[in-house]
Amino acid sequence: MDASYHPEMAYLIREEKRVEAELEQLRDEFATWKRRVVLAQEKGHAELAAQATERVDALRARGHATREELELLQAKKRLLIRQARRPDGAEVERAEALLEQVRQGGLIDPDEASLEEEFERLARGQDSAAPGPLEEDDNP
Repeated sequence: MDASYHPEMAYLIREEKRVEAELEQLRDEFATWKRRVVLAQEKGHAELAAQATERVDALRARGHATREELELLQAKKRLLIRQARRPDGAEVERAEALLEQVRQGGLIDPDEASLEEEFERLARGQDSAAPGPLEEDDNP
């Protein structure tokens, strides 16, 4: 990974761990308040049960928001990894220069038209083994 991406990745990892810890804490709180709802209902304290239920609902909403935040951080990490692996302009230029040197050296098939056609097919996502359109001479 390119060193220029390290600070951002470190930040995302720290945030991810912070959000995971927060989510774990919310899960514990949620379980506690669910038990309190049950206890209040068992003891016949409707007002306490209602207040505990409100707290459970609030924790559930915070939990959903926290999970979404975690998913967003994970998506940003995946995107950053993909960007870091993408070759920069200098690498592409160097690869193109090497390819040109090989072409100039005569090590590539001189029939460039067939190569260019193959590259275009690959760029369009077509299978190179798939037959092209039938020519008049291709009749069985």
